[in-house]
Amino acid sequence: MPALPVADAPAMPLLDLARCGSRLVAVGERGLAIYSDDMGESWVQAEMPVSQTLTAVYCLPSGKAWAVGHGGVILHSDDAGFNWSLQFDGNQANQQWLDYTRQHKAALEVAVAGTADAAAANMELALEDAHYAIEDAEDAVLTGPADPFLDIWFRNEHQGIAVGAYGMLYRTGNGGDSWELSIAGIDNPYRYHYYSIAETEEGVLFLSGEAGLLYRSLNEGVIWDRLDSNYDGSLFGLVVTQDQAVLGFGLRGNILLSTDGGDSWQPVAIRDNPRLSLYGGARLADGSIALVGATGALVTSGDHGREFQGRVTAERNSLSAVAGESLHDSIAVGLAGLELLDEGEQ
Repeated sequence: MPALPVADAPAMPLLDLARCGSRLVAVGERGLAIYSDDMGESWVQAEMPVSQTLTAVYCLPSGKAWAVGHGGVILHSDDAGFNWSLQFDGNQANQQWLDYTRQHKAALEVAVAGTADAAAANMELALEDAHYAIEDAEDAVLTGPADPFLDIWFRNEHQGIAVGAYGMLYRTGNGGDSWELSIAGIDNPYRYHYYSIAETEEGVLFLSGEAGLLYRSLNEGVIWDRLDSNYDGSLFGLVVTQDQAVLGFGLRGNILLSTDGGDSWQPVAIRDNPRLSLYGGARLADGSIALVGATGALVTSGDHGREFQGRVTAERNSLSAVAGESLHDSIAVGLAGLELLDEGEQ
């Protein structure tokens, strides 16, 4: 069902915020989407065709935008968040996953038939796991959409990737007119969650997730290489700095930095670290970095992520995303809606 209009939309729980040219677009619970054409001074609620919680929004300079959320929904806007249409949902995702599990089991059966006895035992165990995976997928088709997408990214108006819970990873090459399950090129046997995707200016993609997952793709997300960060906590977000270093951040205020394209990662020190989990972040228009999180955590850097200063905002509301011109003039969203941030507040 469509999202319902609300009286004070900017004060409702919001989960992500993005710039669409001169417009700001925010999304959140129960299909809420709002936009501002005056840098956050006033907001208008957009009409949305779904009432599922929306977790992420992504905009191209052209004004084309996409939003994702619970129930496996992917929505698209041609006009920077004014009008939205549904492109994909969890029913389609469930059916594609069922088709994949069946194909995988059939391939294993062929492999087992041609395998020597010494290796057949291990193949039989894999075949048993594949059987249970089909049963789970069949149950998902019957019960309906459940798993959420958690992030979305587009290289241009055609190529995009949506990622989410339980290893969901879908790609499109036609602007979202169709989405295809694309997990053959990534190693995630336990189906850990994917939280964030980011791209460098050189076109290298990075993906972060649960249990310290970090991946890199050099071919537009077809094949993903697992990266070793020596950290096993969840990494909820990624930010590419102005000098093309990559930051990963997540539980208990942990931040990792790679200056060599993901080959190695080092923990970053935070002065006055509040040790609160960081849920979202962005490179602001002036190149500075702002990360936000639980209980009003705000961690900022003016030197491309080499050092950070931490504190807790005055309101102490949990925050999930941030955007703006500078550390002195930015907007965050979270459980209490919109919040204006000022680096100097205490």
